[in-house]
Amino acid sequence: MAYSLALNTVYNQYLTTYAPKKSDTRYDTHKKSELRVVTNSMAKVNKDAPLYKLENSPESNRYIIGIKEETRQLQNTITSIMGNTDAVGLNGKIAYSSDVNIARVVYVGQDIHSEVSNNASDEDGRVVANTGEIPSHKIEVQSLASSQVNMGNFLPKNERALPAQDYAFDLNINGQSYEFQYSVREGDTNFDVQGRLGRLINNSNIGINATVEEDDLGNSALKISSAQVGIHFGENSRVFNITDESITKGRGSVDYFGINRVVRDATNAHFTIDGNEAEASANSFVFDKRFEITLTGVSPEEGIGAVIGVKPDTEAAVEHVNNLIGGYNQFIKAIDEYRESQSGSRMLIGEMQNIAGLYSEQMESLGITVNEKGMMDIDKERLGRAIIEGEGEKAVSSLKQFSGAVLRKSKQISVNPVNYMNKTIVEYKNPGKNFLSPYMASAYAGMMFNSYC
Repeated sequence: MAYSLALNTVYNQYLTTYAPKKSDTRYDTHKKSELRVVTNSMAKVNKDAPLYKLENSPESNRYIIGIKEETRQLQNTITSIMGNTDAVGLNGKIAYSSDVNIARVVYVGQDIHSEVSNNASDEDGRVVANTGEIPSHKIEVQSLASSQVNMGNFLPKNERALPAQDYAFDLNINGQSYEFQYSVREGDTNFDVQGRLGRLINNSNIGINATVEEDDLGNSALKISSAQVGIHFGENSRVFNITDESITKGRGSVDYFGINRVVRDATNAHFTIDGNEAEASANSFVFDKRFEITLTGVSPEEGIGAVIGVKPDTEAAVEHVNNLIGGYNQFIKAIDEYRESQSGSRMLIGEMQNIAGLYSEQMESLGITVNEKGMMDIDKERLGRAIIEGEGEKAVSSLKQFSGAVLRKSKQISVNPVNYMNKTIVEYKNPGKNFLSPYMASAYAGMMFNSYC
């Protein structure tokens, strides 16, 4: 019992003092084949590793656990970015419209990641970029799809309405007929009854909207419009119709309020795409199985329209690169804290700096530079311009190579982090007389666990 309590005390001390950063990311789970590779790598390290005497101090323990944890975080960062989108996310594309006041666009095809862009042109309105793989199109809008609108009679707001009694009318829409019944009470004004009718129609949820409009002369009228815009195939321009002709009693309210007076029929949208005339019963439609276009306004004059297409998704690309470089800098910063106490930390930082130095010239043109502390700085504006101006392929190539080199190095570190710890060699193994065995686990290699059950 005493031994168990002592073990629990030690275990709890370890968790509170050296507990690593927990992670729920899927990149901390591995396939059997991946674990087999790690085991084989550990066995190779153990095969010829000499016997060490390690420095045993709280700071050394924190340092070695920190190396392992920071390496794991760096691997997860690189893997998540490189696995999330092809080539560090720099090949992502976004749909654009050169004039969002005429048309907005979303890419709905299978070739690129779809997203809406509201800042898709330069200040002069010209198209920013085009991949050449998916053609751009010019759209001019002559008219938008509109709803049917009935505008009632403007009547004095405070005057007495119809005689007090029950009234009714029929509203026909989409082949369905609905009968509305209501009452006019003593003392009700025109404004009171119009408001009551508006609420009655809106609460029915049959695709009709009603509002009470007022003018500067103290008059009010009931405005009724259809939620549907455009004319569906096989239908006419009259979306709904209001009448009380078939009502046996309570007639007269339709003519009095004028709610059967049509001031605008439903119309389709008329536009041209690449010079070809077209129309649609809605202001949003899919074109060429790639673009979902939403018409937002009419072209100011003939010949002026919006160009739609795809361009590099610079915001996503810059974010991916920023996360990648941020992960690298975090690793360097964490290891640099032990520069004075652990000589191995200086060696580790030097090795990472050498990797960055190999690709510094290529990445400098993208706005990525290495400072005197070995960390990397990003000029986001320069990176964005480089991607837009066609430097994306170059960025992809150099960043892929850099990421791959850092990932390989981090895996090497995680297998044997003790290699960068202060230690004294006690005995070398007999060269050429050792054999590789996965059952010979060493205290100097591995350290793969970050939590325990």
